[in-house]
Amino acid sequence: MEIAHPRLNFMEIYKKIDVLHLKLGGNIQEFEAGAGLPTNYSDRLSEEINLLLNGCGLFDLKACWLIALRGPDAGTFLQGMVTSDVLQLEVGQIHSSLICGNKGKIQHHLLILRSHSNEWIVICDPGEGRAVGTLLDNFHVREDLKLRLLNNEEMLRMDLIGPFAENILEKMGHDPDNFQWVFEGTKVLSYRHDLGRSPRFINLVNIGAIQKFVEKVLKFQNVDLISLEAFDLIRIAEGVPRAGVDYSTENFPQEAALGNHISYNKGCYIGQEP
Repeated sequence: MEIAHPRLNFMEIYKKIDVLHLKLGGNIQEFEAGAGLPTNYSDRLSEEINLLLNGCGLFDLKACWLIALRGPDAGTFLQGMVTSDVLQLEVGQIHSSLICGNKGKIQHHLLILRSHSNEWIVICDPGEGRAVGTLLDNFHVREDLKLRLLNNEEMLRMDLIGPFAENILEKMGHDPDNFQWVFEGTKVLSYRHDLGRSPRFINLVNIGAIQKFVEKVLKFQNVDLISLEAFDLIRIAEGVPRAGVDYSTENFPQEAALGNHISYNKGCYIGQEP
């Protein structure tokens, strides 16, 4: 997998964003490459829940590795690796997927989005990126495609969750009819992928503009940072399972209520017939 040598000091960018969490009494868990995830804040959980239900929560998910697969064979290669039908995704669409082991048990949970006719981006759960990237790299032999890690130099993930999320993005320049838009002269990819009934927009933001993106979002009313603790309460209420909490690598997809992550018509993939 191609990991670009960063021209930007991404660690400094991480630290500047993390300062915002620390000012709120946040506890930050570090994942791969030093990217932090706010696990909880001091004495503001009810405020966070209110934002998610009645306003908008900004969830810092820069700890998620973003792996792009681009080339003539990218779609067919990925199709054989994951449980979902990535070839049926239109450009601008996103869905949940899994990588299973040879015996059919869950190995990794993923989000997969199609950003171009011959490019897909795999969004890994925090702490899973290196393992997923290594797995894809090991299976990639002769296929005409390039694997590229976006986090070091190109994009990071920031989610907006709640009833005000769409309106805020529109005020910042997002056209709801187009997943790709421009912020501060840089490209942003915004995909709607609701958390149960809660509106959620997954935003991949240029790393050079991400600090300004966060600052601008936080200037709106009824918007603030939220933690994993608050996110978990909402997703539990919506019946959305999370890897490492509600299921593990010892579970089959059906045991974890993840049958909707599987296409039963697309053909062979790893772990299809344990």
